[in-house]
Amino acid sequence: MPPVFSSPSTIVGPCQQTPLVEKVRSALEQEIGSRRYQNWFGKARLEIDGAALTVAVPSPYLQKWIQKQFQPDLLRVAAGIVGADVTISYEIDAEIVLTPLPKGTPAAQAPAQGSLSRRTGASSAPQAPHSRNKRMYSLSDFVIGPANELAMAGVQQFLVDPASTAPLYLYGGVGNGKTHLLEGLRSRLRKDLPQLQTLMITAEHFCNYFTQALAARTLPSFRSKFRNVDVLLVDDIDFFDGKKGLSEEFLHTIKQMELDGRHVVVSSNRHPRLLLNSSDELVSRLLAGLVCRIESPDEALRLEVVQRRVTRLKSRFAPDAMEYVASRFTANVRELEGAVNVLATWSQMSQQRVTVPVARKLLGHLERDCLKLVRLSDVESSVCEFFGIEKDQLRSSSRKQSVSQPRMLAMYLCRKLTQSAYSEIGAHFGGRNHSTVMSAEKKVAAQLQESHTLKIGTDTWSLTSLLQTLEERIKAG
Repeated sequence: MPPVFSSPSTIVGPCQQTPLVEKVRSALEQEIGSRRYQNWFGKARLEIDGAALTVAVPSPYLQKWIQKQFQPDLLRVAAGIVGADVTISYEIDAEIVLTPLPKGTPAAQAPAQGSLSRRTGASSAPQAPHSRNKRMYSLSDFVIGPANELAMAGVQQFLVDPASTAPLYLYGGVGNGKTHLLEGLRSRLRKDLPQLQTLMITAEHFCNYFTQALAARTLPSFRSKFRNVDVLLVDDIDFFDGKKGLSEEFLHTIKQMELDGRHVVVSSNRHPRLLLNSSDELVSRLLAGLVCRIESPDEALRLEVVQRRVTRLKSRFAPDAMEYVASRFTANVRELEGAVNVLATWSQMSQQRVTVPVARKLLGHLERDCLKLVRLSDVESSVCEFFGIEKDQLRSSSRKQSVSQPRMLAMYLCRKLTQSAYSEIGAHFGGRNHSTVMSAEKKVAAQLQESHTLKIGTDTWSLTSLLQTLEERIKAG
């Protein structure tokens, strides 16, 4: 069995310089000029081990370009500082983000679009605009309650014994803390285990890099970048569902990392079994680890989120105003924080304390501006996608439970979320009469009172949780 978190060689980057590396950088900047240095070496990683200088660069293309254009300058500078017997080698970096095209770089000299570079904590190179002032989440400011305590326990277990979670899978509705937990885990790993190579990326960015590698025929380099990190964290892997080539690549990434004793953590809006267009092998791999659900926050957790947000913004809220906000926004934490931001801005501008009447007025305007009109087809599409059935089946005369139960739930949600009459809903679902819809509504309401559960695949869902999940999907569009 591989050791828990094996220690790779120490990385020396712009945020962790040695005196010799500093001297080489400074001399190189004087040799080739500040502008060219920042464009081509600002985000490169330099390491010196004895008489060996290693230059880590973002992509194979950039490696060839630097060797061709700057090898004599680099060798001359290094020889004067390290010694005449210095040797220079190059490697492709592992931790990557898209790098913007250097300003003023002629098109003929520019590296291939989508070059990759290492993300470092503090660099002498200018940061990309999207990364400036980005709030970095930590585990210490994550509000824990019954809705998310299992997920937090999973993260803590990963920190103690990552192999026991293999892989860790966090899922739940939008805005309830999945990304917060991933970023918090990354921050904790970098703080407590700085010798580890840790990479966090969205599934969409993984797809972009994969597409670039296919086009440039650099798949080996792409695989080396992702599979050689110690911990890979991927956000929103729902994006892979239905993309066969991409799903297969990610599956092989997981398999290879497991063989090498490395670890994967992912987040998703859905349970693995609801990735209906992914291969059985990928789903089974994800199920083999620790699967943790994050539910919508309860009232106590929502109030704690509001109170912490108010404190962080140093704003003035009446206690009952905070309770009002917590009671009004029940879907997710992100909505709560947005509401507090609006009220805190008003308080700062007016120099007044936020009271319940003020909150009611301002948030009422906000909700009217953001009101989404839900259609019968929206409900139908979400239900069909969730249960993996076709619209024709939902509208058919079939009485199989695998069809009749989703149809009944769809009718109930249509009554709750749309302004449609019973007869309109019945007509939409296969020309049924209004009494069928009324019966479905009453039956679901009774099941909710009885805390009814449903078996979906091998998983058991409470009806309340299932309807809440469907509502979130429908409202999110």
